[in-house]
Amino acid sequence: MQNNLVSFKCPSCDTSLLYDVAIGKFRCPACGNRYDLFAIRNAAASDEPSFDWGDHIASFVKEDLTGSVTYSCKYCGADIVTDATTSATHCPYCDNEIIINQNLEGALRPNYIIPFKIVKKDLADMWKDLVKKRKLLPKKLVTDVVIDKAIGLYVPFWLYDCTADGKVTFETTTTRSWYSSNYRYTETKYYYVTVDGEVGFKKIPVDASIKMDDNTMDLLEPYDYSQLEEFAPGYLSGFLADRYDDDPEACTPRAGVKVSDGVNKAFSKSVTGYSSVRKVSDDLSLKDTEAKYALLPVYMMKAKYGGNTYTYTINGQTGKIVGEFPKSKFRWLKNFAISAGIIAAVLMIIMFLLR
Repeated sequence: MQNNLVSFKCPSCDTSLLYDVAIGKFRCPACGNRYDLFAIRNAAASDEPSFDWGDHIASFVKEDLTGSVTYSCKYCGADIVTDATTSATHCPYCDNEIIINQNLEGALRPNYIIPFKIVKKDLADMWKDLVKKRKLLPKKLVTDVVIDKAIGLYVPFWLYDCTADGKVTFETTTTRSWYSSNYRYTETKYYYVTVDGEVGFKKIPVDASIKMDDNTMDLLEPYDYSQLEEFAPGYLSGFLADRYDDDPEACTPRAGVKVSDGVNKAFSKSVTGYSSVRKVSDDLSLKDTEAKYALLPVYMMKAKYGGNTYTYTINGQTGKIVGEFPKSKFRWLKNFAISAGIIAAVLMIIMFLLR
């Protein structure tokens, strides 16, 4: 049983403080007092070392992060059972917000964090607007989605800086047409164009959590990295948080795919004056690669429809929603009937006019 836990307390009434997204400060749910994040003791701890790529590579030891870990709540003494990767959680017995220090120290301490910008109470209006815009979504999705049970989670990400060096080869064409003796002729010429050079990239994101779906995390992008803040544990109070369990070197190829896409787009824009441009091959290498460790905000919530449960993931900074959206058969048939009715009416009018 481990006991390396921290909870931020109100100096006035000793109630567990929450980080309030709307005001960007700590808020006491009991007495209503508000406190600046860095005014709370040990909230910033900016002089503590954080993740360093070089140190990590030199001292990397493969960890066993399977199974569960039991912590003893220092406020009520209850056992808190959680995953080995959990960095922030909630004591279900005494309502204290718990931060697990051992998963936030040294090489496990994030360099940056983007605090939540979307307030949980605003999710309901965002969800209603989305359902209204998607005409074939079941109306029950509005009522059956459990907004108040939405989970605010800080997901670990690697942010890569690197330089891509190499070349990309494109197949291009030029086309001209002319008429002669009542015939139309078309001439197409094919060329191969090679573009080489270097392109620098900053903050290429790759999620560092094995249990989070990679495709979903990619679809949540983009985040606005101008809002990155130096990490402070207090931001986690009132939310869940996980530490990384996917090694930055193992994730580098995923960053390389994003870099390759970026290089191909950048180089293709320089190939101008042709009728068509198609990439044939590329030969790229990454150099000067550096990774920083960041926590990015995500909401997760569920909805039920037709006997199935649907999970929705929301970018906690921009509000972008990702998930599978079922179609209402009734609304589809209704829209089809209306469309068919309109088409039938138009055909009848045309037939009447042609008499």
